[in-house]
Amino acid sequence: MASGEPRNSGGYYFRFLPQRTFQFLSAREITSRLRQWSMLGRMEAQAFGFDQTFLAYRKDDFFMAFFRHPNVIPNLKLLSDSSGQWVTLGFIRGRLRKI
Repeated sequence: MASGEPRNSGGYYFRFLPQRTFQFLSAREITSRLRQWSMLGRMEAQAFGFDQTFLAYRKDDFFMAFFRHPNVIPNLKLLSDSSGQWVTLGFIRGRLRKI
């Protein structure tokens, strides 16, 4: 981890990887199956990296740290139940005040 980068309370540092692509999502067989289940266009894949080894027995700490990290909040996209639009976790958190 670079000097001066924030650490969250869980000790993990997450970074958003917007340049990461998922080629399998554009494969003909996959898009056909997504269309069959009415999921085409209602799903998006995003990548985040982290700086420590994932330990299964610390999974709760890992996930709470992820959803509270300052690099995740403004970047993680969620599909809104009410509007059907893509919104960021930061937008949802701002409305709900707490996860």
